[in-house]
Amino acid sequence: MMGLQKFDWLWQPVAVLPNTCMPSLVVLSRLFYRLILIPTMQTFIDPQAFAALKEADALPSPSGVRLSIMRMCRQEDVSLPDLVTQIQADPVLAGRIVQIGNGASINKGRPIVAVSKDVLLMIGLQAVRQLALAISLTSERQPERCAGFDYQQFWSRSVAMACAGQALAEYYGEAPPAELFASGLLANIGRIGLAASQPAQYASLLAGLAQPQALAMSEKTTFGFNHLELAAAMMQDWEIPRFFCDAVLHHEAPLQSGLDDESRTLRLAQMLFVAGTIADYCVASAEQRPAALQALLDAGAPINGEVDHVQALCDRVGRDWSEWGALVNIPVHSLPPTREVMQQLQGSAPD
Repeated sequence: MMGLQKFDWLWQPVAVLPNTCMPSLVVLSRLFYRLILIPTMQTFIDPQAFAALKEADALPSPSGVRLSIMRMCRQEDVSLPDLVTQIQADPVLAGRIVQIGNGASINKGRPIVAVSKDVLLMIGLQAVRQLALAISLTSERQPERCAGFDYQQFWSRSVAMACAGQALAEYYGEAPPAELFASGLLANIGRIGLAASQPAQYASLLAGLAQPQALAMSEKTTFGFNHLELAAAMMQDWEIPRFFCDAVLHHEAPLQSGLDDESRTLRLAQMLFVAGTIADYCVASAEQRPAALQALLDAGAPINGEVDHVQALCDRVGRDWSEWGALVNIPVHSLPPTREVMQQLQGSAPD
């Protein structure tokens, strides 16, 4: 979805517009934008509320070299050699691109050892742009100003969910691995947005929360929107494709979303739900781990309780999570072989 800032020129006085813009075209364009485009453009939260958050500079946003990379990826005439040079200067982003490029679902040839033009074209510039965004937000974290919000747990789970999203995309298809990695990392970014923009109110809300399942409803009552709606709005503003925004909006309860049973958005939401359940397993304590594994077995499509797939996914995601956490300085812990946790679970099951 194209961001509203792309149309800023439509509001400018004719005198400051380029000479190539004919006044009649400007008038017609402004009328079209104000009367047709804005009323029909779907938004996730009230546009004025979102604009106020942006104007207050309260929401997390990309910066530095990664912002430059994002902008280059949007240029129709981008110089791929220059883009490669920019990415090579960012070892975290470059490492992730190489790792994704070596995935079985993408690479059918020789192992990739470095970022190149061919690698970028194979993965796609849209996916590279989303990776740069997600990694920027993870690596350049904002100050922790909201009391009661567990920032370390949030980022640890988000990284695990991103790794799980990538693994699920490689196992089951439905979306490019790089884009599902980014969607997994951004799926709950609305919570950081609320903690950053309304630290005192959000701290009070979290302190009075009786049931974690009631979080979204409590946020909606307090702020007029919840963390899922804010995450989707932020992703839309960053021009991430609409179906990923919709999938994030519904990923916590995809079967209650009302989405068409055959829609790709529902399948993506289900994959993100499973990715979140894998992330819950990763961050669970040793005592909680068997129950978290049972929740994953019960999570539905696309894994549908297949024990071999669950074990392979958890083992792979656990390794990736540990490596990735070390790269971006996020606390993670080593996981035991999932087979052992499965044995614990089966041993504790009633006869």
